[in-house]
Amino acid sequence: MSMNQVYSAYSDESGIFNHRYQAIGLVSGPERTLTQLRTHLQSILAENEIDEVKFEKIRTHRPQVEAARGFVKCLLKRCTTLGKVRVDVLVWDTQDSRHAIPGRDNIANLGRMYYKVLTHAARQWNQAEWNFHPDRNPQVHWNEMSGVLNTTRLAQRGPNSPSLFANKQLGQLLDFKTVEPLDSLQEPLIQLADLLAGMARFTREEGDQCVQWLDSWGNKDQPPLPNFLYGENAADETIQTKQNRFRLVGEFNALCKRHRLGVSLREKKYLRTPDPTNPINFWNYEPQHEYDKAPIRIGWPRGEM
Repeated sequence: MSMNQVYSAYSDESGIFNHRYQAIGLVSGPERTLTQLRTHLQSILAENEIDEVKFEKIRTHRPQVEAARGFVKCLLKRCTTLGKVRVDVLVWDTQDSRHAIPGRDNIANLGRMYYKVLTHAARQWNQAEWNFHPDRNPQVHWNEMSGVLNTTRLAQRGPNSPSLFANKQLGQLLDFKTVEPLDSLQEPLIQLADLLAGMARFTREEGDQCVQWLDSWGNKDQPPLPNFLYGENAADETIQTKQNRFRLVGEFNALCKRHRLGVSLREKKYLRTPDPTNPINFWNYEPQHEYDKAPIRIGWPRGEM
């Protein structure tokens, strides 16, 4: 990889700030590769005559469901080629020991989670120079975040690390040259990040039922799933919506298994990647030690919820 090449990352969130499980999806890679991916995603949108894919919109509207399936298949084709594209989805539980604390500052915590996922992606790519394009969220202080990121160094590798990483760039500071929020309606790569973050959060919320539903249809890795459900019957829409989402997760999981991408669903009953270096990385955050706590709002009285 060229040390002078600028890489880009696109992100969106799911469940912020009104769900127990919350997630950030990040799609990253070399500019030229992401440009090609964007073009393919735009074609999928055009074919289905829609402007935007979002996980929340995966219900019973055929064009939205088919476009989401197309996005997933398009992504996986590129993740199976080394050095093309990677995805990092960071999920956290607001009821764990890190987050279930009085006076939690949700906005500051979101910033810290962004810091974690962005530095992880940069280190996996072994690249210092970045452009970053999150979905627009006026609550996040993006300039402050970029200032913190740009005081962070790429981590040094251990003495037994492959020679691939033994270069002077490891000592460099990260350089987020551009931090520019974009409208997801105009950027398919942000839509892709939303779709993956939504899938990850959905499996944390509905994972047991999802796995049971998938297993009821046969082979656990290549399930002969029933057709997607379409229609306008309001009485059945909630059930159809959930089943369509189960099937989308099932297809995604089966494709990951087929391409040996190291994504797991059934062991924990939610999407996860045991090896965080894999090109599709579902990172379910766990507190690192007893002092790993979310930030507290300034001036919050001690002992009050």
